[in-house]
Amino acid sequence: MRLKLRIVIGLVGIMATMLVSCGGKKFEKTPLDKYIIEFEDEPEYSVILADMDVDGTFFKTYKHKYKVIRVKDSLPYETASNWKEVNSDFFRKNENNLGMTVLAKDINGKLSKVAAPPGYRYVGDRHYGEWRNHNGNSFWAFYGQYMFMSHMFGMMHRPVYRGAYNSYRTGGYYGSRNYYGPKQGTGHMYGTNSAQTKKSNPNFYKRRASKSGWSGSRSRSGGRSRGSGFGK
Repeated sequence: MRLKLRIVIGLVGIMATMLVSCGGKKFEKTPLDKYIIEFEDEPEYSVILADMDVDGTFFKTYKHKYKVIRVKDSLPYETASNWKEVNSDFFRKNENNLGMTVLAKDINGKLSKVAAPPGYRYVGDRHYGEWRNHNGNSFWAFYGQYMFMSHMFGMMHRPVYRGAYNSYRTGGYYGSRNYYGPKQGTGHMYGTNSAQTKKSNPNFYKRRASKSGWSGSRSRSGGRSRGSGFGK
């Protein structure tokens, strides 16, 4: 009887191991989860998805690079990460978010893990700039000493207009749902498929086009791809 019980327990253990190795869900901290722990004592910060890549044909490796914005003596500054491996589900979840803020902590300590335009945290803050009018349009302009922030967030060629910003602030997006800005043609102002993102990161698109196995592909848990390339 005891022998039979040991056999049953052993079989259960083997089956559990097989389920995990064959696609059973297993908790795994993402780079963003690790940033939350690492920056626990930071009063505010934001993390921008700066680049993505996929290596391999049959067994794929998914990778992200990030740009981290922190504040010291009231001055935002940026640091760049090395390549960080991510799982396929997390990769697909963010495949439309190139150039977007994908993690942020505001001055009140509230965290957001949804995509938002880069630099929106500082827009509307009179410490850093002001709204100006040009030909009837109100847009955000950083003061001279903070002009570098326009370059940091790509606002020189993609200004933030008050109408779009108000939609973000009053639409319940922060911490709740992705915001890609106003429509532009068949796409939006921000994200992987935006015209400005394609101009600012041409190497990403060349690299994606050169890899036949680039598509999101089937995850090891059996998820389906979104077609011949992600973010379409």
